[in-house]
Amino acid sequence: MIREVSEEVYSFVSRLFPFAPEEFKRDLSTKSQKVEIKAGTMLGFPGSQCQVSPIVISGSLKVYLLLESGRELLLYTIGSGETCMFTTISILKNLPYPAYAVAEVDTIGLVMDARTVREFFDRYPQWRNFVLEMIAKNLYGLLTMLNELLSKRVDKRLLRYLYEKSINSKVLRTTHEEIAKDIGTVREVISRLLKDLERDGIIELGRGEIRLKDMERLKRLYQDF
Repeated sequence: MIREVSEEVYSFVSRLFPFAPEEFKRDLSTKSQKVEIKAGTMLGFPGSQCQVSPIVISGSLKVYLLLESGRELLLYTIGSGETCMFTTISILKNLPYPAYAVAEVDTIGLVMDARTVREFFDRYPQWRNFVLEMIAKNLYGLLTMLNELLSKRVDKRLLRYLYEKSINSKVLRTTHEEIAKDIGTVREVISRLLKDLERDGIIELGRGEIRLKDMERLKRLYQDF
């Protein structure tokens, strides 16, 4: 059974692959399915076999590694127009998924089944280039993250986290535990450091949110490191 091409899906595919042949764009639009994922939804788990591969349209997915100690480590974030490196590798090489993903916010995406992912990788150079670029981007991000984790103090990583998040919003709706996961430490350390920043008048802590009060001082502290 051949599905009709959704104009909404086709429009997104055309923006993502503007110079691709029409055959590829139509094929991808036909064989993809739009999905809506609520914030906080967990996708996949370590050791599972990937049956579908996502492309994020809007929103974002965070990919975490679960350590033997029980701690969680943020590996990379999948934003608009991106796919998951580990999902692609798992499907192409028939390997178990080594991590898990969580929707950071309400997210809309496309999913393709594993058979289609393999078929497109063999058939379309546009798809091969896309997934290889995602793998390269995610690997570079992983190396950067490991370098920071091994060489920079937690307070430096927290300042960078707050500075980068403040670019889009002066109010961060998150928890101390979530921040700890994202920068590779424990909640107690984050709570102490945030209290120090609050005493200095740089931030204001609320229930489930952090309000950034002095952006200039935050910027100077971040750039001094």
